[in-house]
Amino acid sequence: MTKPSDQTIKMISQLSREIRAKVDKVIRTHVEACMKNGSPVENLDRLFIEAVEVVKLEERLQEPKMDFRINSEPFRRYDQYSSPRDV
Repeated sequence: MTKPSDQTIKMISQLSREIRAKVDKVIRTHVEACMKNGSPVENLDRLFIEAVEVVKLEERLQEPKMDFRINSEPFRRYDQYSSPRDV
């Protein structure tokens, strides 16, 4: 595994602590998955850049809030089957 370039290190250092922590989590998860599957981590620069993009995208697109009542059930209607002979 090679060291990230100076540009990548500069980009990471300009991020806020919160975003940097999220990027670090994405990178650690990716590296752990690579190690578990036996595949090499090929390009650290690309990994860092893509992790930053993923975190920024997740920040922009918040998870939708699902508002529903737990105690209510959806309306269901079960039509009886009628065979072609009955028609």
